[in-house]
Amino acid sequence: MDNVLDLDDGAAGYRISNPPIHLVVPVMGILEVFKTVTLEDLRSRSCYLTGYLEYLIKHFFGESSQHRSTKIFCSIITPPEFHERGCQLSLRFSVSIDIIYKELVRRGVAVDKRYPDVIRVTPVHLYNNYVDCRRFVTALEESCKVAEASL
Repeated sequence: MDNVLDLDDGAAGYRISNPPIHLVVPVMGILEVFKTVTLEDLRSRSCYLTGYLEYLIKHFFGESSQHRSTKIFCSIITPPEFHERGCQLSLRFSVSIDIIYKELVRRGVAVDKRYPDVIRVTPVHLYNNYVDCRRFVTALEESCKVAEASL
């Protein structure tokens, strides 16, 4: 036996006869979900959930919002039309995102950062709900307060 990988051509070269159980169980779980709902239902839920988060962000963090609790604001740079986007929202902040990002992570929020001023958040319709969106906004508000205190 040598250490040379001898594969069939194409994707078939990567198939395995005994898939790892930790990879199969999630696939089985999502297939069960797909048996009970249509893709149209899933897309509809995604649009409503992302729309709700979009509303909350504009309401509490928009530049002209009267409900902002800090001087820090953000704008949504993702296309506003639901048919032009998925469930991710890209938020452009008025300040550097370093502290905001660190504070969100410290609060258990999973987001993505793009320097210098964008944080991407994705309310995934398969496992997030409206309460999760509201919790995110609360965590973002707390994170912005910490960031503002350090300015």
